[in-house]
Amino acid sequence: MLHGRQNELHALSRLVAEARAGRGGALIVEGDAGVGKTALLRRAVAAAGSGTHVLTCSGVQAEVALAFGGLQRLLTPLLDRLPELPDDQVGALRSALGLSTAPAADLMVRTAVLSLLDRAAAARTPLLLVADDLHWLDPATAGVLLFVARRLKNRPIAFLAAVREAGEATRDLPQLTLRGLAPDAASALLDEHGWGTPGPARRAVADAVGGNPLALQELVRLGSPAEVAEKVVLTGTAPLSLRLREVFAERTRELSESARTLLLVAAAEDSGHTGTVLAAARRLAVDEQALDVVEAAGHLEEVAGGRLRFPHPLVRAAVYADASARRRALAHRALADELATRHPEGGQHERAVWHRALAATSPDEQLAEALEAGAATVRRRGGLAVAAAVLHRAALLSPTEQQRTRRLAAAAEAAWKSGSPQLAHPLLREALSQPADAGTQLELDRLRGMMELWGGDQQAATARLLDSAAALIDHSPGQAVTLAFMAVDGALRADRTDEALRAARLIEAAGGEDPGYARYGSWLADAVAGRPRDGLTPWQIFQAAPEGLSRNDAHRHVWPAALSNLGSSPRTARSFILEACDRFATSGMLAVRGLLLSWLADLEYRIGLWPECEAHAQEGLRMARDVGQPVLEADLLAVLALLSAGRGEAAECRGYAERAQALAVPQGNRSAAGTAQWALGRLSLTAGDYAEACERLAALGELGSPFAHRQVARQAVLDVVEAQVRADRREAAEQSAWAFEEWSERTTLAWPELSRHGIRALLAEGDTADKHFQAALSAAGAADAPLARGHAALLYGEWLRRSRREGEARTQLRSALETLAGLGARDEAERARAQLRAAGGAPRRRGGDPSARLTVQELQVARLAAEGLSNREIGTRLSLSPRTVGYHLYKVFPKLGISSRSQLRDADLDAVG
Repeated sequence: MLHGRQNELHALSRLVAEARAGRGGALIVEGDAGVGKTALLRRAVAAAGSGTHVLTCSGVQAEVALAFGGLQRLLTPLLDRLPELPDDQVGALRSALGLSTAPAADLMVRTAVLSLLDRAAAARTPLLLVADDLHWLDPATAGVLLFVARRLKNRPIAFLAAVREAGEATRDLPQLTLRGLAPDAASALLDEHGWGTPGPARRAVADAVGGNPLALQELVRLGSPAEVAEKVVLTGTAPLSLRLREVFAERTRELSESARTLLLVAAAEDSGHTGTVLAAARRLAVDEQALDVVEAAGHLEEVAGGRLRFPHPLVRAAVYADASARRRALAHRALADELATRHPEGGQHERAVWHRALAATSPDEQLAEALEAGAATVRRRGGLAVAAAVLHRAALLSPTEQQRTRRLAAAAEAAWKSGSPQLAHPLLREALSQPADAGTQLELDRLRGMMELWGGDQQAATARLLDSAAALIDHSPGQAVTLAFMAVDGALRADRTDEALRAARLIEAAGGEDPGYARYGSWLADAVAGRPRDGLTPWQIFQAAPEGLSRNDAHRHVWPAALSNLGSSPRTARSFILEACDRFATSGMLAVRGLLLSWLADLEYRIGLWPECEAHAQEGLRMARDVGQPVLEADLLAVLALLSAGRGEAAECRGYAERAQALAVPQGNRSAAGTAQWALGRLSLTAGDYAEACERLAALGELGSPFAHRQVARQAVLDVVEAQVRADRREAAEQSAWAFEEWSERTTLAWPELSRHGIRALLAEGDTADKHFQAALSAAGAADAPLARGHAALLYGEWLRRSRREGEARTQLRSALETLAGLGARDEAERARAQLRAAGGAPRRRGGDPSARLTVQELQVARLAAEGLSNREIGTRLSLSPRTVGYHLYKVFPKLGISSRSQLRDADLDAVG
């Protein structure tokens, strides 16, 4: 019986019920070893009933280095549905599961698993995925499961996982923390196990183990209540996990040597395959009766599929930890010999090598080379995090310091690329502390700069990348260009335009090797300086790629995307970046796609495609968390804060802004911190709190402020000056206007013209103000800045009202209302509506726009279907199953009053409020 867990059981039951209703989700059950996570999961499975198809897997510490081992156990019941998937997904999944040797990208494997689950859910609704001991699952499997967990909304799938300690990888998922039992529940559990000792001893035991139910159950089996209580009290302040391990170790120490050896072999062999365990044990002179003995004692049980299972993962951990290093090495060596004999050339070869590595007690270059080769195989299958662990072990077995450092560097890079910075940073620190040859040292410097760029201090990353690029420019210009290009990204975040220009000029200097680099460097320097080349499209930049970049698909697409993102044609930039995002949707280049999504969301915010902005920002945010990129996470949270401010969603804006700044300020990511500050200032301005708006927005230009960023301050200048004018801070407003105008005279960008005339209109009077308002609304780039244009029309309409020009005011206010309402800027639209009524006007009466009732996801699907994409193509782009796409279209048609897909092309899907 699960004592004192009624609330937790209710939460799990609710999760399954929501999945049955097509509203799937995830729940991470966190708690110490033995606190009852496994029992709770088993009860949830039992309560799910026959109407729910349950798929399970559990982590095993010894299996953590075997890529996709847990995934294989989870998906085995569904493998008959593999042929229903697209060929590329079938190939990726077969490779991940060890059924083929073809290479596979991480994202393709993850997408294939999601597609397979969608098909299974369609046939056997709903699905319940259960992962016990998530922390011991191999990183490749854990990555897939967390990827799936973040995408279960509106799917008939529930995901339930148990983990000892929730970390960065799961912090954005719903959590349920299990703690020790309360005194009454602990007492009831002890009663159930025949504990007859008086209250004080009972309380001492319960307190000593923190109410841990598994510890309570095991302790009462060790002797009389008085004896057990004495032993427990004498354990002192040792951590709970150590106390539990001691309990289980004491129970197994009473077994014969043969039985204990069998348990150790079973604990060391991750698969639990009965034949393999028994055969390896026989190599260690284990007798035939040992299995009967350990089964009778309750330490092992044989389950379906010919596998041995411990009654609880903690038992396995205790058995393994209690053995001496020599005995563990013997067990691993026996397993390695058995696997090598049984499967000399099959997929078990990697397992045999791994067991040999665990048995090794001294440096062994031959074994280190075998591990390195195995890591390459794992990497091709998409298991980069596992490859990192294998390479680390290879480094530890390396006989020379240089070989050790080289393999540590490779391990760190594999861990970083897998999206596991918490693994990568310690490996990098270890590598940096070792002697290295010149080539490895350059690799370490390069890797350190890249890792800092995505997860550390932006100014430090920029400096390190620039230094590495300068060191490489003479003998490896292609690599130097890549590092310098990355330095530009960090410099722009850190508001270090001078260093961004230095990096661009360094790229230009590489033109002696390839004239294309000189061309690209010159274009980049101009764009950074705010003078992008007129008429240069991203597709022309793509075609003009230097030969060195032409061989790298990612870099060849990112360059035009970056240059166009800094240019004067945001809609053109968006079109190219959309194409690039589609290209990388199944390539496994998560970091590249995440960066592109952040640029895409920012562009869509600026040009008024707010539903698309939200969808792409949220997708990028999930991806940034999936791959461990807090810098990119801060960028995307800041965009969402600005979007929420525009929509008048105060609570959401503050939430996004606070999270963005909490990440961005320690990173020196002034761009994200400043954008979030702008969002908060705009929120105050819209709410009429002009003093607070002034304080928040002034920080964007204050020397030493963590929110100061010159380009963000320029983009926010219309809000800054309006807040200062309304707060009667005329001198500050004039200073802000002068600084902006001084910069705007040097740039060839289109958007500053609207802002320049807008701020002058706010500061002028009479005919001068009138002319500036009109110039702002007709400015170049106004069509690509609907929020600024709508706001300028609102300000002009209010000014005309004050000037008693009611008829002209109504025209401007009506235009402002339509623009702002069309965007979804609710507060500003309501302000325009109120001003229009006060001017004696009313909004134009139009037939209801049925597309305004579509959800964000329905609108995305409808727009892509209107472009002629198939359900499968739409699903690939949006990470949905074709079945889910069809479901959305089924709901879209009646809302739009149409009956066929062809009619979508004529539907007005751009006027969504």
